Amino acid sequence: MEQLRDIKGIVEVPDYSLWWLLGLIVAGILLVAAAVWFFRRKRRKKRRFLKTPEELARERIEAIDYDDPKSVAYTFIEDVAHFVDERNLKRYEALVQELTPYKYKKEVPPLDEGLKRRIAQFIKEIKWQV
Repeated sequence: MEQLRDIKGIVEVPDYSLWWLLGLIVAGILLVAAAVWFFRRKRRKKRRFLKTPEELARERIEAIDYDDPKSVAYTFIEDVAHFVDERNLKRYEALVQELTPYKYKKEVPPLDEGLKRRIAQFIKEIKWQV
């Protein structure tokens, strides 16, 4: 037994496992938060370039050229329908009835001033739902 002199007493070993665990949890939370922020920002940026059908219709309505009766008829009938509600449905249907002959003929006469004014007034009164 005298040969076993290399055995030493109990020495306390520092334990950092709790700190490592907390560090990993914080790093994981930060990583998830960064990923959520990145994808939301990416989606928001992508959405900024993609326009909804209502936004496209509004742009076409605002760019109506009243000198071309065929394009006025098609643009008004197709695009204004996105913004019609029950308050102005009857007026819209009346204007559609007046514009229908301009759609199906090859050569069409120019729009009369009264019809142009009614279309412009209707467009001004539309409630944009974008």
